[in-house]
Amino acid sequence: MSTIRDALALPALAARGYDTVPLESPWASPNHLINVTPPTDKPLTVSRSVAMSVPAVARARRLIVGAVARCPLEARSEGVRAETQPRWMTRTDGEQSPTFRMNWTVDDLLFYGWSLWGLERDFDGHVIRADRIPFDMWGVDGRGNITIDNDPVPPEEVCLIPGPDEGLLTTSAAAIRHAVRLQQLAERSADTPAAQIMLRQTQGQPLAPEQIKSLVQGWIDARRGENGGVAYTNQSVEAVEMGKTDPALLIEGRNAAALDIARAVGVPASMIDAAPAGTGNVTYRNAEARNAELVDYALAPYMASVAARLGMDDMVPRGWAVAYDLGDLTSLKIGDLDVPDDDRDDITDEDDADTETEGNEQ
Repeated sequence: MSTIRDALALPALAARGYDTVPLESPWASPNHLINVTPPTDKPLTVSRSVAMSVPAVARARRLIVGAVARCPLEARSEGVRAETQPRWMTRTDGEQSPTFRMNWTVDDLLFYGWSLWGLERDFDGHVIRADRIPFDMWGVDGRGNITIDNDPVPPEEVCLIPGPDEGLLTTSAAAIRHAVRLQQLAERSADTPAAQIMLRQTQGQPLAPEQIKSLVQGWIDARRGENGGVAYTNQSVEAVEMGKTDPALLIEGRNAAALDIARAVGVPASMIDAAPAGTGNVTYRNAEARNAELVDYALAPYMASVAARLGMDDMVPRGWAVAYDLGDLTSLKIGDLDVPDDDRDDITDEDDADTETEGNEQ
């Protein structure tokens, strides 16, 4: 657990820099092979970084993760909030807040379908601390044992949280790849807004490969705006227009791709600014109805998965349940943004005594 805590420290995460992808799936396809479709009978996956490069995916992810993480967890006994809440529910005792832990737990469930927490228990076996373990640090061996950095860990030291499905990178890989291709097409169209051109030699000695490459590159540079988009050909070369990308088709195609992403994630299309098919516009309703729709169709599967797993007897006392408090999310009153954070006010005198005893022993 000490090794895991060091890896979870925010300075350690920041030191990785932006040129790496620390949360990349170890079995995801490489980013530069996104357009390659190898023959296989297994479901094709894409990497998380590729999926997040699609604006519709990024927006849907922020909606789901941000909404779930701002709702505090609470333990309930016989349907009402328990007077004494488990310590791990509102505390992590580390550099990561409970909001950060829940953010990336839901992120794991959204993209991969699974998430893992590392646990610390007291002498009675009660959970006193829980931290989310980065997805690339853990796995499952051939015997079904959970491993961290390829080392098996005791079952009582971890909490495996299953998601509602196999994860977006598996179930909707085709939709993500389609959206990426349309985005690349839009970038190429922006770089070369003029019609597609073929340079055809009509007479004279055939040009050498180096001459052809130089001629084509000159036209590419001109079409990108240099010299006002003006190029030159002599009597031996003819410029033939091959057509151009229909802007309307490109816009409709990207909107259709965003709709596919909304369907795959379960977010209402209007919330990611995608126009429903056949309407051509985005319709907004009042905030209460919009948030209720978000909870019912997008958040509920992930909230139910997390609450059901954390409500099992190895996390809370027998007969207790875990639920989310949706008051802040569905309330009509707009107040301060209050997110779950480390709360040390719930430490009892007994906890303080234990801490003082431990310090004296050291």
